[in-house]
Amino acid sequence: MGSVVSAQRGSRLARAGIVLVYVAVFWVALPLLLWWLGTWFDGRLPVALEAWSGGWIVVACGGALMLASILALGVRGRGLPVSALPPPRLVVSGPYRWVRHPVYVGFHLTVVGAGLVIGSAGMALVVGAALLPAWVGYALVEERGLRRRFGAAYHSYQRQVGLLPRLDVYRLAQVLARVALPLRVEGRAHVPRTGAAVLVANHACYADPVFLQCVTWRRIHFLATAEAFRGGALAWAMRRTAAVPLRRYRVDPAATRELLRRLDQGALVGVFVEGERSPLGVYQGALPQVARMLGTLAVPVVPVGICGNYDAGPRWAERLRLRPVRVRIGAPVTFGGGAAAKVVDRAIGELLDEDPQSVHVGGLDRAKLGRVLWRCPTCRDEASWRPAELRCGACGAAWQPSPGGRFRSAGCPAAEVTLAELARPVWQAEEVGALRGWARGAHEPSAFGPIAPLVRLGEDWLEITPNALRFGGLAVPLASLRTTSTERTDTLQVATADEMWQFRMREGSVFRLQRALDRWRGAPTRRRRPTRRR
Repeated sequence: MGSVVSAQRGSRLARAGIVLVYVAVFWVALPLLLWWLGTWFDGRLPVALEAWSGGWIVVACGGALMLASILALGVRGRGLPVSALPPPRLVVSGPYRWVRHPVYVGFHLTVVGAGLVIGSAGMALVVGAALLPAWVGYALVEERGLRRRFGAAYHSYQRQVGLLPRLDVYRLAQVLARVALPLRVEGRAHVPRTGAAVLVANHACYADPVFLQCVTWRRIHFLATAEAFRGGALAWAMRRTAAVPLRRYRVDPAATRELLRRLDQGALVGVFVEGERSPLGVYQGALPQVARMLGTLAVPVVPVGICGNYDAGPRWAERLRLRPVRVRIGAPVTFGGGAAAKVVDRAIGELLDEDPQSVHVGGLDRAKLGRVLWRCPTCRDEASWRPAELRCGACGAAWQPSPGGRFRSAGCPAAEVTLAELARPVWQAEEVGALRGWARGAHEPSAFGPIAPLVRLGEDWLEITPNALRFGGLAVPLASLRTTSTERTDTLQVATADEMWQFRMREGSVFRLQRALDRWRGAPTRRRRPTRRR
């Protein structure tokens, strides 16, 4: 027993010694060294600064940031800002929500502010500029140990929070949306103010995440398609919104683990349960795998119905418009012993004003209606069908948009139908023969590595038959396909168990291609008949 007590006492003494060394080096010797360097440069610089009392504001900000960070490490991490004695818990709250090393940022601000207070150009300018790469380099070395210590949790934290303060795209979009959008929110009280929860919503518009951001000032961590993270300005913005990339074309355990990790940290997560935006404004139902996952979570699952979003940005039109949108939030669902998909679908469906939704085509490129109305709804003729005019030269059928966002038949002007109801016979018709179109192809050789730009395959004819998909020298049997999906309004995405291909069509309808593929390979369909109209 005495040896154990002696070992514990020795351990405490060793820890105390390490802390004293760090205090002496970083809080005494280093500030004195930086002050000496600043005064040394003052005598050699061709410029001089006058003492500025406003520098105390910079010093106060830096000191407050350091103090808040040290308190967060002590209370939440159960440790101190000492590299040799790292906290046993990963801290991602407090100042650590904004920057990964707030103690170093606060120290840097304090040094620059002190130089401004005493009028030292050497300290404020030269030492301040040199200090940045110095502490950044030290922090990068320190992060190697943090990655070994905390593993995937720290990798996730690195993706969400910058080494340096960076533009918060999420907050910027949130503020602009609240100011500019004609949006009405009902049921805000159902969104938990603290703690982990999941918001589940319908998806008919590209701006749906922005609409959902307006229901609460809490940051929502959205599941988003992996294609938005492959590169360019969109990827840059998405990485600054705390979104979780999801490969929709296969089961993605990495995205599931990341979502569960963020819920464990008390995050508010947003999930559009349909997966893809609805092309026709009809609620398509929750993906079975998504519903099953929601049914196993031990956190509140809050349903949200976004009404008017299809009119604000119908998928086929590739255009966003200022239209009245209403977001209705319901009470958390209770799964009990029922099927999770039915529970979620019922909860969301009860919050929608109408299903399918209406859409006003005024001001939109009506020729693009051919993406969802590629043949005459009456006689199924393609050659004589003019989608821009909603008129068929073969049978004489014609429709006109109504003021309510529906369509009137020339033969029966009293009856009005939504776009989804008008398109139903078009989507239900069987395809006869092969479908062909000019496309630009791309390939993901492995669907299990990091998300990276796709390998380009060039341009060629894409041909789809009941047996295979062909593109140039590529031939993929339909029996080997696991999933089909669409990106944007012009890109078909198909995947086997190991690989994925994308084909961006120059013209034609990718929804038609996807529907033909699913029928020919015998895949079950989620798309249901309209269920509600108010």
